[in-house]
Parts: sequence; structure tokens; C-alpha cells
Amino acid sequence: MKRDAKPEILAPAGTLDALVAAFDAGADAVYVGGKTLNMRMHRASYNLTDGQVAEAVSLAHVRGKRLHVAMNSLVMESELPEVRAALERIGRIGPDALIVQDLAVASLAREACVHVPLHASTMMNVHSAETALALKFMGFRRIIASRDIPLHEVRRIGEAAGIETEYFVHGDMCIAHGSQCYLSALLFGQSSNRGRCMKPCRWKWTLVGPDGETAAGGLTTGHILARKDLCLFQHVPALFQNDIASLKIEGRMRTKEFLAPLISAYRQAVDAYFADPIHYAADVERMSELWMRRIRELTTSHAFTNPGASSVDASGSREPRFFSRPQAEAELSFSSGHEEQPAGHKPELIAHVATRAAAEAAAEAGANAIYVGGDEWVRFPTDIDAKWLTALAAQMKPRGVRVAYLGPRAGDERDLAEWRGWLRQIAGSPVGAGVSTLGALAAAQEMRVRDILADFSLNVANSVAADELSTMGATRLTASVELDMAELADLLAACRLPVEVIGQGPLPAMLMEHCIIAAATGHTPHGVCPMDCRRGPFVLRDEAGLAHRIECDRRCRNHLYMAMDVCVLPNLARLPAAGVSGIRIEAQFDEPPAVAVIVAAYRRAIDALAEGADFDAAEAVRAIAAATGRPLGDGPLAYPLAESRPKEDSDVIR
Repeated sequence: MKRDAKPEILAPAGTLDALVAAFDAGADAVYVGGKTLNMRMHRASYNLTDGQVAEAVSLAHVRGKRLHVAMNSLVMESELPEVRAALERIGRIGPDALIVQDLAVASLAREACVHVPLHASTMMNVHSAETALALKFMGFRRIIASRDIPLHEVRRIGEAAGIETEYFVHGDMCIAHGSQCYLSALLFGQSSNRGRCMKPCRWKWTLVGPDGETAAGGLTTGHILARKDLCLFQHVPALFQNDIASLKIEGRMRTKEFLAPLISAYRQAVDAYFADPIHYAADVERMSELWMRRIRELTTSHAFTNPGASSVDASGSREPRFFSRPQAEAELSFSSGHEEQPAGHKPELIAHVATRAAAEAAAEAGANAIYVGGDEWVRFPTDIDAKWLTALAAQMKPRGVRVAYLGPRAGDERDLAEWRGWLRQIAGSPVGAGVSTLGALAAAQEMRVRDILADFSLNVANSVAADELSTMGATRLTASVELDMAELADLLAACRLPVEVIGQGPLPAMLMEHCIIAAATGHTPHGVCPMDCRRGPFVLRDEAGLAHRIECDRRCRNHLYMAMDVCVLPNLARLPAAGVSGIRIEAQFDEPPAVAVIVAAYRRAIDALAEGADFDAAEAVRAIAAATGRPLGDGPLAYPLAESRPKEDSDVIR
């Protein structure tokens, strides 16, 4: 967008009445979702039928307005026929844009409705120009920027990539990075990446410090992950100055009575600033009305800086509805046998570790692949450098052991610059690369890395998305951590790339730019911080009494984990039977002796299964639990192939 162009006001609508009200209130465009495959699936009475979507497009075009369709949920392999059919209908209807999260939807849209512009959902987590460029090359015309980066970074991305930018300006906000919250899926089988989040971030939590007591400070107990609603009404000039092409209001599950005054306020502000910027000031009466009609308290979130404690409301007093309560995670179960094991099949045993000693321990204990790097932790410093790693890879290559360095889960401009610097140091060596963003994947391909892993943060759940990543240079992938056994089996049956699964270790629950530990004492990583995170372990305890570890990475991002480590060892036979290429042990938090115990236990189990020999799984599990000191559970993969976790619909307000 050029600064002499007026930005689009993009409003939500969950019903045709809300759509008409949005246009009457001054929206330039409205986005809607169908009854399936979108990110607002909680309320059955909302979202549009196919016929209503066609009617919405006609209503918009008669008024000279635009209509965007959100098909922005993560797609399972079994849903691909439905996606193809839906895209063919969209092609006939002819909306003005299609909002997409899953690469499969983008790929199939290029076949079924190539004339409909693609917009990259905020769930694609665009933090960098490299990621935006990768999407542009795939046919995307606009990115809906990550909610975790400030406006000036969005402007830089848009300018560098030559792509339109859209930014959320009002409404409900998540505390976690887009597409990087798995807690709802792993606890309830209701994925936040599929429009069914049960909002565990809105629970009451208690921050517990290294001494086992409630951490000192103000924001240590209550709804301390409950982000306030976004409001940028007073900052319309900043949106202009940062070349935001579309100002997006959240709220497809809201009523027309709530939305119309909100849209009208932004319409007035945009028009007033565009007409006379030098004399512009935000309308105090409009702001007062927004304040009086607010649902939660309000924040500017990450639009200007990391807001810290000011962006959350620990009281919970204005929360309209709590969707769920804490519950125990699935305890460890033991399969009845290994009759499903295909003869002679041995999946790779992969160990992801943090130090040289741990890597050497994993290799000695029988690992077939060693991963290092990823998000490096302030409490678990690494001693791995490029020279040592390339030497290790050369040493391991004759033994058939792969070595790879993983990049961070997020990928902003600094992350990508540092990633490119690392890739230059390992160029030409046998070291592979693991990537969590499309920008990091593009960089690895440009540097001619031969073996590129598309890691779990890319949320691959279907074979078409896998094919897209393969086209971009990926040679293997880690399946989404949300998949149950039935969903995983569907992916494996159709996918042409080798697929590994995380079978042992801490499972990620949330990735946050927000620092819980700093917020407890009123600090933020963007200010002067006492770095309490380095004093020892911190956990968040939910009301069920479960302790979820928090680890801070070197970028001050917070990683919240499930209360139980996943452990597939007692049910190991079912994974090779499904066609898994590798079983990955997450051991970045473990010392070398513990790494050796875990890897050796899985080595014995895999070998015994391949040979049809007996193996004492219970004894191995006891050894792993003793070595790590952490409780073990099934995670999502112990559900029978013929079943999946229960899915419940509820007619509740988001």
C-alpha cells in the first residue's frame, strides 16, 4: 500500500445479518467462514452455508465491496476431498480473497480456483521477509502478519517482500504465537489450529519458582495468561505510516449489535485522518463508547513493543465464558503385544540433545540420527559450535548416523539473519538442517543444504502440504504433534517424504513472546530485566495440580510444556506398523547419563521388535522415568487406529 492510499477496513461476519450491518457501518470488505474448515468452529449457529456464502459475495459486489472467505484451518489427510470440493465451489462463487493457513489449501486452490487471490492467515506466523517472499512465490498476494511483531517490522516485511500487509487492529487475542499452541489439542482433542480451541490460556494458573513456592511478585497467580482484547483505535496514524493495507477486526462469533458501532468507529477514524492528517486527533467520544462496550480489558499488544504484564488481565473478571477446566493428561498405557510389527522394519532412532557430551552419549547408545540446536535455553547452555558439529558429522557418516542442526521455532528478521550465518559455517558439510518456518526453509535451500527436515512447528498433517514443502526443498518431515494414531496413519499412508514422530520427551504446549517470569515482577524482555529466569526452574501449576514447566530461550520467548513427557515405548510396535520413518527423542533438558539411558532403552526395544524377540517394556519405562525425573504419559499417539479422541461441539461465544 502507498501512504496516499486509504487502508481497507476488513470486518468479520458470522451471519448474513452481521455482514449487512458491517457494510452499513462502513466496512470496505468482510470476511466469513463456511460451516467447516475455518478457525471459528465453536458456535454451530454461526458461519455460513454454501448458499449463504454465494449470497454474501453477491451482496458485497452489488455494493461495490469485497468478500473474503476464510478456509484457514489445519487440514487432515481425510479432509482433502472435502477441501477440493469446497475450493471448486469457491471458484464458481468468485469471492475476492481466500484466507489460508494450510499449505494444502493453497496448493489445491491453484488448481481449483486460481483466479481467487490467496491471503496468508496470521496462523502462518509470518515474522520475516523471507517467509513472506516464500508465500509470494507460492501465489499469495497478502500476508496477515503475525500478532507478535510490532508495526514497524510489518512495514519492513511488506517493503522487502513487495507484498500487501494486513494487521489485526481490534478484538480477541491469543497469548501464544499463531499456530504454536497445542495444549487444547493434546488435552481435549480440540485443536486451536482447527478452530476448536478450549482456551486453556484463560484458566487460573500459579507461577511456582525454583524453591517450590509461589513466585514472588504481583502477577503470579490468577488468569495470568489471559490476554486482553486488542484495540488500536487511538493509533490509526501509526497504521497509515507503517503502510498497513488492511485493518482487520476480529469477531466472527460476535453479534451485529456489537460489531456495527465498532466498525463505524474505525471508519470514522480512517476517513478523518485521511482527509486531514495534520489536524487529526482520535475522537474521544468514539473511544469512550468502545471502552464502555468492551468485553475484556484493552491492550495495544505487540503493536509497538513487548507489553509484558500490561497485556494480560489476571482478575478474569471480564472473561465472557470459560470453555474448559484443567484435567489430567493421558497416563501411560501398555499394548498387548507386537503382532502388528512388519518383519525387519527398523525406524530410525533420533536423539535431539543440547551438548557435545549428550550427542556423544546418544551415538554410543545406538542413535541413528543426532539433532542439536533449535531453541537454545538460558538454563541449559550449549557448547556446540559449527567446527565441532561438522567434525562430528564427518565422523558419524561412515557409521550411517545422520547429524542435523535445527533452527528456532519462530523466525523473525534477527532469527533469519543468525540462521543464515550458521548455515554459512556448515556449508558443504554433511550436516543437515531442521527448519520451523518457510523463511528458514528457503534459506537452507538457497545455501544448498542437502538434507532439510521440515520440523513439527510447520504443523504438517496431510500429504499435499508435505508435497509443497518437498517442492521447496524439504527432504523429510516431523509430523504435527497434534495427530492421534488414526490421523498419523492417514498421513503416513499418503506421504511421499519420510515422516518422523516425537515419541519421547517433553511435548510443547505453547510458544509465547510474552515472558511469564518477567511479567511476575512487572518487567518485560524489551526493558531492563533482572533475568529471574536464570535462577532455576519455574513451572505453571493449573487448578488440577499439574505442573507445566516453563523454559526461556535465548530470545526471551517462553516455552510452556505439557505436564507429562510423551513415551511411546510401551506402544512402540504400532508406530513402525503405521510406516513411521523415525522415532525422535526430545532430550535437550537431559544430562548425558540420562540421554544414554533413554536412547539405549529405545534401541533395545526397536531391535527386539524387528527380531521378534521379547522386551521388558515396563522395566525400560521405569529406567526412563528414573533417569529424567519427569512423569510419563501417552500423549496423542496411544489412541487405537480405529478411534480418535472425542470431538465435542458447543454453542458458546468466543
